[in-house]
Amino acid sequence: MVAKEKLRGRRLALTILLGIFVAIMLTIFVNLVVSYFYEGPQYDKYCAGSMREPYPIKYGYDVGICQNCTYSQVLQEQVDSCQKDGGNAVYNYDSRGCTVSLKSCDMCNKEFNDAQNAYNRRTFFIYAIVGFILIVFGLFASSLLLQIVSLPSGAFLVIEAATKNFDDKLFVIITFGLLIIAALYLAIKKLKLN
Repeated sequence: MVAKEKLRGRRLALTILLGIFVAIMLTIFVNLVVSYFYEGPQYDKYCAGSMREPYPIKYGYDVGICQNCTYSQVLQEQVDSCQKDGGNAVYNYDSRGCTVSLKSCDMCNKEFNDAQNAYNRRTFFIYAIVGFILIVFGLFASSLLLQIVSLPSGAFLVIEAATKNFDDKLFVIITFGLLIIAALYLAIKKLKLN
């Protein structure tokens, strides 16, 4: 009897350890599949041709060439407007290295950030849906090993979905609230059946 209890305890411990290991592997696998089939935006594709010029020497700090640079309110307003729109100012310089005008307002960072936000929103749905399916599967699976694998990996994927799209807090709050309500409803329904 004691030997049978020890064997049952070992089998349970092995099932739990194996379940945790496979849950971690399943979570990584889903991440790899998503990143392989749905690659995120690459910074170089948006900003490869972007000019990154060094800022000129600060006004009045150097006794050399930039000593007599003058402040331009018009230029400052153009730069402020560019930065407000999410761009980076690119300047024209005179022979002394002083900024004289705004050459362009480089919007590559904004375009990349917009693409990254759209990507995060789409991957949010992928991770949330796959995670929720795994949670539901784990609630109704009869095998302890399948429960141990699917419940935590589903939870990890749902949590990852939220962290990937955390900039859009209201959207995440509403979606998470609905997922929590659905998961609780299914869990209560499952527990009542047993």
